[in-house]
Formats: sequence, C-alpha cells, structure tokens
Amino acid sequence: MPLVLPPLVGMCALSLSYLYWQGEEDNVQAKNALNFEVAADQVAYNLKDRMATYEVVLRGVKGYFEGSERIDREEFKTYVEALQLQETRPGLQGVSLILHLFEPQLDLHIADMRRRGFPHYRVFPPGARAAYAPITHIEPLRGDNVRALGFDTLTVPAAREALERARDSGELALSAPLTLLQNDTSTTAAQPGVVMYLPIYAPQADTSTQLVRRAGLVGWVSAPFRAGDVIAGMARELDPDIEITLYDGVAKPGGLRLYGPSADTAPVAPGGGRGVAPSRQALRTLQIGGRTWTLQMQPTPSFSLRHREDSHYMIAAVGGTLGLLLSWLTWLLATGRERAVALAHGMTAELRATRDDLESTLNAIPDLLFELGLDGRIHHYRSARSDLLAVPPEMFLGRLISEVVPPEAAAGCHAALEAAHHTGYSAGHQYRLELGGTTHWFELSIARKDAAMPGDEARFIALSRDITERKQAEARSHQLAYFDGLTGLPNRRMLLDRMEHALHSALNAAQVGAVLYIDLDNFKQLNDARGHTVGDALLMQVAQRLTQQLRPGDTVARLGGDEFVVLVHNVASDMDSAGRAALLVAEEIRAVLEAPYTIATHLYSTTGSIGITLFPKRGEGVEDLLREADTAMYRAKDLGRNRIRFYEAAMQADVQERLALEQDLKKAQAEGQLAAFVQSQVDATGTVVGGELLMRWTHPVRGNVPPSRFIPIAEASGLILRMGDWMIQQACETLARLQAAGRELSLSVNVSQRQFRQDDFVERVRHVLAHTGAHPGNLILEVTESLLIDDLDDTIARMTEIVGLGVRFSIDDFGTGYSSLAYLKRLPLFELKIDKSFVQDTPDDRSDTAIVQAILSVASHLNLRVVAEGVETRAQADFLVQNQCECLQGYLFGRPEPLAVWLARQV
Repeated sequence: MPLVLPPLVGMCALSLSYLYWQGEEDNVQAKNALNFEVAADQVAYNLKDRMATYEVVLRGVKGYFEGSERIDREEFKTYVEALQLQETRPGLQGVSLILHLFEPQLDLHIADMRRRGFPHYRVFPPGARAAYAPITHIEPLRGDNVRALGFDTLTVPAAREALERARDSGELALSAPLTLLQNDTSTTAAQPGVVMYLPIYAPQADTSTQLVRRAGLVGWVSAPFRAGDVIAGMARELDPDIEITLYDGVAKPGGLRLYGPSADTAPVAPGGGRGVAPSRQALRTLQIGGRTWTLQMQPTPSFSLRHREDSHYMIAAVGGTLGLLLSWLTWLLATGRERAVALAHGMTAELRATRDDLESTLNAIPDLLFELGLDGRIHHYRSARSDLLAVPPEMFLGRLISEVVPPEAAAGCHAALEAAHHTGYSAGHQYRLELGGTTHWFELSIARKDAAMPGDEARFIALSRDITERKQAEARSHQLAYFDGLTGLPNRRMLLDRMEHALHSALNAAQVGAVLYIDLDNFKQLNDARGHTVGDALLMQVAQRLTQQLRPGDTVARLGGDEFVVLVHNVASDMDSAGRAALLVAEEIRAVLEAPYTIATHLYSTTGSIGITLFPKRGEGVEDLLREADTAMYRAKDLGRNRIRFYEAAMQADVQERLALEQDLKKAQAEGQLAAFVQSQVDATGTVVGGELLMRWTHPVRGNVPPSRFIPIAEASGLILRMGDWMIQQACETLARLQAAGRELSLSVNVSQRQFRQDDFVERVRHVLAHTGAHPGNLILEVTESLLIDDLDDTIARMTEIVGLGVRFSIDDFGTGYSSLAYLKRLPLFELKIDKSFVQDTPDDRSDTAIVQAILSVASHLNLRVVAEGVETRAQADFLVQNQCECLQGYLFGRPEPLAVWLARQV
C-alpha cells in the first residue's frame, strides 16, 4: 500500500492539474471568441453608421436642389465645400447631380451647359438613345471628377438598374459594383466602386404611385465611393487586428468582392493550403440601399496574442509540481490538508482574474453603460466616458432616472424600458442633456437581462451613445437645404412652405396678403465689372435692408442670383385696401434699395424692379402666386426698371403668347419658315449700289409675323445667335455669287448686341468669309447705338479686330439712342444710317430737316458714308441728294424682296 498510494496520489494530482488547465484553456478560447464577436458587431455597426451619414449628405443635397429654381455652379460648389466631405466623411469621391433627359432635349441641354462655362461639354458615350442621364454638376470639380462631367450613367448596366430602382421607389438605391469613371486604371483596377442614388422629382409632383413617380422624375443626386477608401477613412473606428472582407451579396469563393485580400493573399490554413476558411470568422449581413452586403471578418494572430492569457499554464505547472510533492509527502501524511488549501486559493485567484478581465472589457466600451431596474433605478454603471457626466458616476447608483435627467428625457427612457420589458430589446430613442453648458444628444439602446433565479426582479442593460456630432451634421444639412448659403435668408423651398401656410391662413381668417417679387436692376453688370466678392457683399446688404423692413411674421427669401421675394401677411381685409397697403410697402422697399451701398470704402448704387400680386384668389396655389409676381416684375423692368407693377390677367396672356411664339420660332428655321429678304440701296442717280439683308418669318398658321414681334423674343431666348449666324452666311454666299458675276455690290447685315458679345464672334466671321470666298469689304455689319453703352473699350477693340479682316461697320438708326459725338471719332466706322423717323417729315418739318442736315454735315467732316432709311417720296429723295446724302433706301426705290429674286435681277 505505501508503494501504490504515492504514485496514485501523484497521478490524481496531475490529472486534476490537467483538467484545470484544459478548463482554463477552454475559458480563454471562449473569451477570445466573445471578444471577437463583440469587435465584429462594432465593425458592422460602424460601417452601417457611416453609410447612414452618406445618406444624410445625399438627402441634404437633394433638398438643396429641390429648393433651388436654377442651380448655379458657384453656389453648388460653396454648398459642397460647407459639408467638408474629406474631413467629416472620408471615402466619398464627391456629390453630383444627374439630369433625366429625353432625346429631343439633348441639344438644348448641351447648349445650356456650354453657355454656363463648359465650352467643350458633351454627353458621352456618343450615340442616339431614348433617354439620357448625364452628370451635370459634380463637386469637388477637380482631379478625376472632371472626367465624369457629361457622362451618361444610363449606359452602365449596374448604374442603370440602381437609377431605375431609385426612380420607381422614391428611396435611396445603391448600385452593384462597377468601375468608377474617376478610377485611375493603373492603380485601382482591382478595386470596384459603388454609387448611391436619390431621385429628385418635380416640385409639387405626385409621388404616390410608381407610374406618377416616373412621370415626375427630374433627376438624381449621387455619391460615388470605393469601399476601400471608406474603410481606410474609418481606420480609427475599426479594430486593426481584424481582417475585413466585404462582398456584394453572399460571401462565397469567386463572389463580388468590394474590399479585402484576394484569394492568393488569404491566410495560410493549418494544412498548408491557401483560401481555406479560417478556424474562426464572423459574417454580418447589411441591407443598404436595396442591396445586401456581407461583411466577413476573421482575427489576425495579433488579435489572439492581444487577448491571450498564460497564467493558467503556470498554475497547471504548479499543480503538477504539487502533485509530485504530494506523492512524496504522502509518506509523511502531513501535507494533504495544506495542498487542498493551496489549490482552493489558486482557484479563487483565477476567479478574481476572470472577474477583473470581464470588468476591463466592459470599461473598454466607449458608450455609457448602465444596469437598471424596471422602475428606472440605477444599480450598476460602467463606462470609459465618465467625462461626459456632470457629476461622478457613484452619485447615480441607487437613484432613479427621473432624479438625474430632465423630465422630458426621463419620460422617454421609461418608455424605452417598458418596450424592452415587453419585447426584450429597445433601440433608437434619442434625448438631450445640457452638460457643462453644452447641449449633448444621446441615443439609448436597452436590452432585457436574463434573471439569475426564477422570480428575481427584471434587470436591463442600457447603452447610451453620444450622437452629438451626427445631430450637428443633420442640423447643418437642414440649414443648407432650407436657407440660402450666402445671405442666410430662406430659400425657394422654405418660401413655398411659408407661402402655403400664409395662403391657408388668409383663407381661414378672411385677410388679404401680398407677394412682392424683387429683382435688382443692372446687378449683372456690377457683378461682372467688380467681381463676385463685391456682388456678394451687395446681396448681403440688400438682404439686411429687406429684413429690417419686415414686420414680425413676414418673410423675405432669396430665390437665387439677384432675385428676392417678400411675403407680407394680413395687410388688409379687402383687395382695394390691401393693394394700397402693398404699394406702400413696395415704395418703402424701393426707397431703401436706392440708398448707396458702402463696400470696402467704395459707394455703389442699384435699384429694384418690383412685381406685386395679392392673395387669396380663387383656385390659385403658391406656384401661381409666385409666377404672377414674377410676371409683374418683368413688366416693371420693361417699363424702364426701378418701377412697381401689380399683376394683371392680361400679363399672363402676353407671357403665354410670347412663350408659344418662342416655341414656334425654335422650329421655324429647321422647317424653312425663315427667309432672307433684301431691300435695295441706291446712289443719287438711282443706281443700285447694295442692299440691306432682312429676315422674314412666314408661319403656317400665324401667317407673316412682323420682325418687331419675333426679333425681341429671339434676343431674349438666345435664338438670335443661330439666326444671326445664318444671316451672315446668306450675305457672304450672295456676295460671292455677285463677285462671280462681276458685280461689286455691298450687303448690310444687322448684328444683335448678344451676337456681337459672343467670345468667338470674330472667329465666326473670319470662318464664313474664308469658307465662302466673299470679299470682306463688301460686307457691312450694322450695330445699334445701345451696343456702345456697355464696355465701350471692349466694343472698340472687337470692332477694330473685325475691321482688320476688311469688314466695315455701320451705326443703324443713328440719332435715336445713345447719340454721342465722342464715340464717332473713336469707333472704326464706315457709315451712319439716318433713322426713318427723321426722314419721313423732311423737307416740310424744320426740326427734322435741321437734324438730317446736321448728321450729314458731321458725317462729311468725319469721312463717313450716310444711308437715309425710309425714303418714300421724290421730295424726300431730292432733299437728301441736294444735301450730299450718298445712299438712299426706302419704298420709293423698292420694297424688300426675297433674296433669290433680288440676286437674279442683279446678275
């Protein structure tokens, strides 16, 4: 027995040590697995939270576009810079606007974009398609983003699917992996990107069904990014010892990998092969923008080393040694009790170590963690963010939530506790606290804790996360979406909302309100001459003056550019009184705007044209009121600027007629409705020496539309540019035919101010002359005196450059406009044309006779040829010839006739 008992005791002791070691090893592995699962949950939460912030950015940009009548590139740039994307949301390539166009709209869109500062803009890839979705605005507009401007996103299948899904659902849509146009293929070919899209619908569009959402679609706002850039930007929020692989869809070999190591760089499995699934990994599924992402995570060796504990090895070795000693001491029968006590102490120490490790893990969680009872009493507290609390956390223990937070926040916390009590979990409740004089926002998540024993009081674990930065970002987005970025005034979106409320209030209270539409006169000239800095400063001062004129409850808004709207409530109880009161308000505003503006020690002045409409009116909505005030404002400008006009129904009819005429005019040239006519010019003997080219329009329904009706519309709409180019082309081709027939006659062509101011006008004239072979000296360009009002130096320089080509200039309707002898000696002119209003009463009217004689005398001294227009009688012709007028034009010598007929008679 003495020989058997010591080895038996030793074996028992070693077995116990081994069992202890094995149990502790299992505990370590279980704790590592728990730590890994907690870290994986945090990674998934942070990634989804980052995607949510991107969505907040897109919704803010969408609100900005919906609230702006016309998007100015500089304002859009300022808006995006205010978001500070690279600092607050790293990973985003930028934000952009995508317009939805149909094939007939493409040419107008390209022309519009080129006028707005992109002379080489095009929609690509080329090709005819039923619909287009080009990128028209993208910020920041630098680097690789420039290549995306004009790209038709509907040509990419993955993007098309997401665009259509966003259009039909009205919600955020995320694309499948695709190659971003911004990619540098030499460095990022292996890393696909994705794009978020949000649809934009027309204002007041019905979005209740899929069909009407499609009909009301205007475009999308989008945000492209690469998953790798996003995860790199979240480096501080992620555990560096967890390897992340992100898939689009289900994680599987050969799947669509958005981020992570490729198969040939995967960790080596214990068997030696690559690509074998690791012994421990976590999968998390994220639903983002209608697509499923799978997040696959696995710990690196560093993760296991970081959480590794080796103390149980030492304890097991000690246990083994004690077992050997026990087998020896068994002979002495004195050490059995002491060994048992030592083992008990060792196990107690291990339990304490486990408890301390669990507590350190809880303290590592960045959120505020509480254990609560159903009544809201705080039983325990853990957090590494005690600095967020106004008092030491020990003072919370044993107290009710209602005793430590304001009543409003306490009521919400109790509601969340009740929800967690019934469902097991509650999340998303937000509350506000004032801490250290600063407002902080928190988001509360509560989970029910399993009772240790049946019948125990219910306990709950509450996590409170500080979301102050997120709330501040949402507030900034709201400010940018509803208020003007320059002046801080409400923008169009906010104005329409307030007008809606004012209209309902006026109907209910039987009161009359007014909408005043204000446009600054000649602001563009000031902005172009002095720069945007001075222009912006002037706009801010105008906003301040308008705001100071308001009564409490009234609204002043900026719609963009130099347009402001004032909404005045309850000015009177009847329309007559309200009209008088609104006129007084408008007069006060006009007087305030006329006062000089001091900007950087310089004085500037401007005035305002104001249109007024009253409300409520039968069946009219806010868009109708805004349109009426806008129409009245433009009528005030037509009357000479710095005027006030009330809206009248006839104005709208005139606007509609002008719009219909503009649409017909757009089709007129393509359908051959426009024609060139010529009216001959003769010398003193009646011999034809040239002619003036005139445009005529024969409409299939309207008949002959007079030039006085369609030329101003062409000027305002920009159609005059194509029409003017066509007329110069006709003149040069005719001159070439005359030259071929041996006839050296001159042809005059009217050039509008807008056409003359084109950057490439000189080059266009040079090209037509070279292409047709026309002699430049026989081409006379007629300009009006209004051209000389703005930037005379630039006008002289451009005229001089054209005269250098051999072309000659004439001042049309001389004496009716900005008649100044000063410019006659500075301009490189060839002739003056006396307006027919002076000719028609000569020689009977002494005043007109004197004016004509004075013009002829001045022209003679300046060596300028004179053409008298509107000569209809022989007495007029004789008078002009007697006073040495070299050239005559009028019905006396021939009415305007088609160009082909006139040319045939000359050759």
